[in-house]
Amino acid sequence: MEGTRVQILCDIEAWISDLMAPQIFWLTGMAGTGKSAIALSVCKLVFGYEHILLGGSFFCSRSTGLSAQRDVRCVVPTLAQLLSLQSSEFAEALHSELNSNPNILQQQVGVQVDTLLYKPLLRLKDSLSTIVFVIDALDECGGQLSSNGTINDAETQVIVSDMLEALVKFSKYPIKLPVKFLVTSRPETHIRDTKVSDDKFSHVLRLHTVDKEQVAKDLRLYISTKLFASVTLKAQFSEADVDALVRFSDGLFIVAATALEHSLGADIELARARFNSILDPSRNRRIGAAAPLDRMYAVIVEDAAKFGKVGTDKLATLLRILAAVLSARMTLSLLALEDLLKLPIGKLRASMDSLHAVINVPDHDNDASLRPVHASFGDYLFGRASKHIRISESLGHEALAHGCLQVMATRLHFNVSQSRSSFEPNSIIKPSSITLSLEYACMQWIYHVSTVLELSDTGGNFRTRLLAWIGRTPRHSHQLMLDEKINKIIRPKLLFWLEVMSILGQVQRAAAMLTFAAATVR
Repeated sequence: MEGTRVQILCDIEAWISDLMAPQIFWLTGMAGTGKSAIALSVCKLVFGYEHILLGGSFFCSRSTGLSAQRDVRCVVPTLAQLLSLQSSEFAEALHSELNSNPNILQQQVGVQVDTLLYKPLLRLKDSLSTIVFVIDALDECGGQLSSNGTINDAETQVIVSDMLEALVKFSKYPIKLPVKFLVTSRPETHIRDTKVSDDKFSHVLRLHTVDKEQVAKDLRLYISTKLFASVTLKAQFSEADVDALVRFSDGLFIVAATALEHSLGADIELARARFNSILDPSRNRRIGAAAPLDRMYAVIVEDAAKFGKVGTDKLATLLRILAAVLSARMTLSLLALEDLLKLPIGKLRASMDSLHAVINVPDHDNDASLRPVHASFGDYLFGRASKHIRISESLGHEALAHGCLQVMATRLHFNVSQSRSSFEPNSIIKPSSITLSLEYACMQWIYHVSTVLELSDTGGNFRTRLLAWIGRTPRHSHQLMLDEKINKIIRPKLLFWLEVMSILGQVQRAAAMLTFAAATVR
């Protein structure tokens, strides 16, 4: 919002303009302090300057459902590609480097930074424009399934650390390039332990050290603008309400934004009730002395489930739905989620009716944009929520694993691609027979199954139900379970599954999935 974060943006603008300043600006702060909003504002800001070029931006995210936005290995290649689209000199130099090292994407990230960024950027060493790269939310990178197998979160953290150390080296090279990197993240240990946190190599701004009066002023401007946006709202809310929400937010912009979205997303009478519910001191005491973001999430989830009024069935259904949405590897539609969870769309919508502030629920059933609004919501439900609303990490994976297997068992069939002849190449248009739920099942089944097995010491309940579903007596062995699953579900329809993967252009991924399954099942 115009008029907010003015001093921070001025500081970043001054850093960009100062050729003697460090080439990295590390903006760090806890969840909800506005790091991504500032990063986006910087991207928009530099667009308006003649002598500043936005070389590229990469916004990491666990909440979009796009796997590439969670994969740290995509960051450097993406930035290189984006700059090559803007600079013919850089593109020519990058092309030369790729010819010399065609396997660069399989090499360590430090080598990628040198090959894809530093060496091609040498062509622009005399540029009059400062080139700015923005990398947001590096802490949101996680383990991903790739064509070469899997990387876990620990390996991801090593890659993030190595990439930051490689970027720091820009200031150590004898030729100083007109390049700046704005990096934002939470103050995670693996990031703090790199030289990016050293004032010698980075300009560091920790958002929790920003003047609290300035933060409160920005919050007050934002909240009052929203609460008094119409004559009707002005009649319902007062300056006292603005002050109350400023205090409740405690410096966290996401608290104010989510509280207003939750309250103002309803009709005016319900808006007042929801606003009061979030700020109700008696509820906050019952929830405990948690951070304001956690207290607000608790109120929203409990109100959505009408906890304590209609029993636990609705709550159990709601948590199962939330677990699936938070664990999904792609953004889904309500139609696809209905297919995977075997829940009617009406029930899905009814369960999530009060969750629009924390879950992006599309208006149209076939719109594939169902996702959490912010990654902190999943962090809360999986780790910090009260016992009665906490979600086990395996719940969503179990629901989706079961759903994927069921969808493939019922939807894979001869000529699923609707091809006229096996002698003709695949159509470039995905046929209607390959629905989003079938696409998701074929692409992600092994990820959810293997994750459930990893998260469970014995895997007892899930394995028992899964083995019972495929018609076999349960035995306490995950190797046997996977073997039985492949024999009873995947193997008989292997060619149909490969047909779908071929239509989706994912044959290499299919090979990696089969290799992974073969290595897991002895």
